[in-house]
Amino acid sequence: MKKLGIFLGYTPRQLVPHEGITRLLGFIVRGAVKSGDISVTIAGPAWLKTDIINLLDDAGVPAGSVDIITTKGEPYLIKLWRVWTKIFHRPRSKKPKRTRLFKYLAAGTRLIVDWLSNSSFFVFFFGVLLLIILATIFALPLLISISLVTLVYVGKKLSSRFRTNRYFRAKNWFMARLYYLLNTVGPLDTVQSHELNRLVKLLNKRRDIDVWYVPSMFWPEISGLRGNVVMAAPDIVFYEHPAQYITPADMRMLDRISKSIAGADRLITYSDHVKTNHIVNRHHVNPNRVTVIRHGFVDMASIERGNGTRQDALDVLHKYLKQKEDSLPEYLHDFRFDDVKFLFYSSQVRPHKNVEALITVFERVLRENYRPVKLILTGRTTGIERIRKLIEDRGLQRDVISLPSVPNYVLASLYRLAVLSITPTQFEGGFPFTFSEAYSVGTPSIMSRIPVVTEIIQDQELLDVMTFDPQDREEMLQKILWGLDNDQTLLTAQKSLFETMSLRSWDNVANEYLDLILRSATEQKKPRLQGREPKR
Repeated sequence: MKKLGIFLGYTPRQLVPHEGITRLLGFIVRGAVKSGDISVTIAGPAWLKTDIINLLDDAGVPAGSVDIITTKGEPYLIKLWRVWTKIFHRPRSKKPKRTRLFKYLAAGTRLIVDWLSNSSFFVFFFGVLLLIILATIFALPLLISISLVTLVYVGKKLSSRFRTNRYFRAKNWFMARLYYLLNTVGPLDTVQSHELNRLVKLLNKRRDIDVWYVPSMFWPEISGLRGNVVMAAPDIVFYEHPAQYITPADMRMLDRISKSIAGADRLITYSDHVKTNHIVNRHHVNPNRVTVIRHGFVDMASIERGNGTRQDALDVLHKYLKQKEDSLPEYLHDFRFDDVKFLFYSSQVRPHKNVEALITVFERVLRENYRPVKLILTGRTTGIERIRKLIEDRGLQRDVISLPSVPNYVLASLYRLAVLSITPTQFEGGFPFTFSEAYSVGTPSIMSRIPVVTEIIQDQELLDVMTFDPQDREEMLQKILWGLDNDQTLLTAQKSLFETMSLRSWDNVANEYLDLILRSATEQKKPRLQGREPKR
């Protein structure tokens, strides 16, 4: 029986359920277990144990069919981080306190009205007696509470006098330098490195793992593992947009990536562009050691709730918005999307995702071309100062809607309801998932004309119809306007591309991974060198 190890070094909360890499890991493990002749071991730091169990459960892998190895105990810095998160990042109920107080007063008033509506002397007498007893019991606590509330109110009023512009400038100065210090030191990187070195030592006590699959390039500690290492190399975005990644943390990340690549025996990329330009040319890796395995097809229709109708999608979205009402802007409370057209971009907010350009172009769609549409993003715009300021300065707070971290079934509903899916990204390591996600529920797409897109779309006419230069905002604008006016024509034009892509399931992808990984197990292990300094 062949023995496969999967090495996971994610920090807490990085191994997110239902996301691309997590789903792929699930498919690989399930395929190996189903084969009957592959033993699987998953290894990671102690803080990942619950996430690993959830991953297996989500993939439908029977409990006990996979060996899980983790380090013992969590570092104190991680424990302190968990405490901090519980205290300062717990969900806050935004239910107005005045509403809650009014509810109690209304309930009490109803009781008094019911009491006084009774004609019985005994009921009236015992009611008066009860009120006297309650007044006696609660008089002192009520007096103390009123005093404390008064003190707090006065304290806030006094402190507000000291919160001048100078105070806020000083506060911002301090926080900026604290953030820079933490960014420079990288405490989480240090904890992660120490823990992964512990994990490697623990794993090397076993000599039964033939090959290790490593799904990330950020863990150079894998160079110490016994057995061959096959590592996924999605992309190194730094090489495409170096001016956007210049912090000390970015430099540390590039250093870890370089050492990780040098420590791997084989690498897997999602596109020829990344293989050639990032791995072979920059890191001088033998091209025979790099294999391109493209993404699988993402079918959002299979995870929709209901019968796949527009009304079902509306019901799902409205119910979700109601559940999340406390964390959404007030204008979205009870907001109905029945007759609302919107553009949709499903992506995190990162420098190369081109969100600012999209918002700027969207404003022209709305105000210069008078198209009554909104823009919905799944990226968290409130946490990025420049994007938040852009939206506020342009007065787009009610037109650009951020719905971050939506569950997959809600994402499917958003795709179905959108009039057009837009992917303006300046770079991706593989063909964007957004195309198949949108088309699978009947929504056409337009996207950036970037290398990973032109690798897949060979039809020049289709490229002209559905793609644009991400640096050219005028072309982006014209493509959006054309897509809004010709959505059915665009959908028809994309049919053959979708049908071709739908033939490639994630089970197919997982099998290609397994074949490569197991072939690597029989190869001679290459010497572990630090490698040459990559070209920048």
